[in-house]
Amino acid sequence: MEKNKIKILPENLSNKIAAGEVVDRPASVVKELVENAIDTGATEITVILKEGGKALIQVVDNGPGMAQEDLILAFQRHATSKIYSYHDLENIKTLGFRGEALASIASVARVEAKSILQGETSGSLLRIDGGVMSDIEGTSGNPGTSVAVKHLFYNTPARRKFLRATNTEYRQILNVMNRFVLAFPEITFTVVHEGELIYELKPEASEARISSVLGERIQKNLLCIENEGYVKIYGFIGNQDTMRRTRGDQFLFLNKRYFVNKSLNYAVISAYGDILPRGYSPVYIIFLELDKQQVDVNVHPAKLEVKFANESLIFSSIRGAIKRALTSKEVVPDLSPYEKSEKKQVSVPAGQQSDMSFDWRHSGYSAPIRPDYPSTSPQQNNCETVEISFTQRKSFTQETEIFERTNVWQLHNKYIVSQIKNGLIIIDQHVAHERILYEQALESFDRRKPSSQQLLFPQIIEPTAEDYSLLLEMMLFLEHIGFVIKAFGKNTVVVEGVPTGIKISDDEKILMDILDEYKRGKKDNVEIRENVAKSFACHSAIKAGEHLSLAAMNALIDQLFSTKEPYFCPHGRPVVINIPLEELDRRFRRH
Repeated sequence: MEKNKIKILPENLSNKIAAGEVVDRPASVVKELVENAIDTGATEITVILKEGGKALIQVVDNGPGMAQEDLILAFQRHATSKIYSYHDLENIKTLGFRGEALASIASVARVEAKSILQGETSGSLLRIDGGVMSDIEGTSGNPGTSVAVKHLFYNTPARRKFLRATNTEYRQILNVMNRFVLAFPEITFTVVHEGELIYELKPEASEARISSVLGERIQKNLLCIENEGYVKIYGFIGNQDTMRRTRGDQFLFLNKRYFVNKSLNYAVISAYGDILPRGYSPVYIIFLELDKQQVDVNVHPAKLEVKFANESLIFSSIRGAIKRALTSKEVVPDLSPYEKSEKKQVSVPAGQQSDMSFDWRHSGYSAPIRPDYPSTSPQQNNCETVEISFTQRKSFTQETEIFERTNVWQLHNKYIVSQIKNGLIIIDQHVAHERILYEQALESFDRRKPSSQQLLFPQIIEPTAEDYSLLLEMMLFLEHIGFVIKAFGKNTVVVEGVPTGIKISDDEKILMDILDEYKRGKKDNVEIRENVAKSFACHSAIKAGEHLSLAAMNALIDQLFSTKEPYFCPHGRPVVINIPLEELDRRFRRH
């Protein structure tokens, strides 16, 4: 029986094991080689591919190059020019640092590495076959370094058979390159696949680089974010027009290093809140700058994860920066009037409602905030003339804007259309009123005396045992909104009153509709008060297909833009769509 069971692994075997941690597909090789090129200070980097990287991955840079001795050492395990002490490990300023990548790659491929020092015309060409140096010779060419990796995993067939189809591996490489291209817009990046030039991106501003990578449509629908303090945050987030059911266009960078973090991704998602429809993902390109000693980048073999000293503070900083951007003037349509004056007289045809402080209860609609409108002026030419003001959200302007309210129309009894300074806006009347009622409900939870209207004939409702228990859970919040409900036990409740101002034709049905909506919210673990507010707003708002008078449309607009977040309904649907004049000109081919 052999006594010594523990043995030191041969170097070539240990390198292959290490390669399994660092290199799992062609995209991993591209990542490591491009990181090395960036770390040298290269300003031009070219990636050449064949068969999706399975046959060839070549990365060429115009960096400082290496002398022959350094070129040989670079392929030894744990050989690095980036750290020399533990102090360096705590202050990592480069993308790569461990000195494992080149040795790991060389152990599972055939490698040709060529390097020429800046200012020289000749240098060295090194050949390595499966981790063993086979040849080194002199060469000539342009200064910089070129590393060609051929026939990846040729000597580990078990690994090679797990590679995917050429197109799949190629797309993975493009995903990796997108991260570098976005993080380093000052660098020229070129990608060639099967002899075809895929792209050549010259140095450009961040916004232009985003357009080059993600497309002009995405770039035009991005909002800037920023934050100063413990962590500097800057970058871009997409508005609702960029949201998709698939992930892929989400980028987090720490000191320009791409990383993944579920907690910080949730910070982004939670900042969107109701704006983000269920099942959709937002586009974001977010850069964090943090003191090197406040983060550990050496916690993942592929350096895709990092560990923060104070992750909760970074979480709240990201969330706050995004929420500020989503409620800024950038995210809203330009509601400036196309014509301005100190006061503008607007004629409303006779027979239409002219008292702009009208009561929504007479129209069947509810208003949480009733602006003070001027009283009607004397009639002129058989028309009632009123002075109409339009107040934008106070959060981004204190100015009173003047709209010409004969320029408001209802389209198919669904949408409200109005001309504005630079085009037109379209408002969905149902979701607009839903936003109003939602915020009204949230405000009413903090008031002691809700406004209710008593029913002439109280309604007795006998829900199922499950629904009865949910109604009991909701009851306090429903009462704060204005419902007057009493529980009589044995799965019976009596509705004696409903919120003032809402149009209810069937008291039992609307309560059960609210209950059904509440059930759906519980599946998503929505907070009770928010869930009740959403459910109430959804089923109490005016419906598509209901006719609105001019006065009702104007009041709805005013009340909508007095809410905190007038541009999205509580469930994330857009309330307002802005169509710029330039878009209309483009559609009609006006040049």
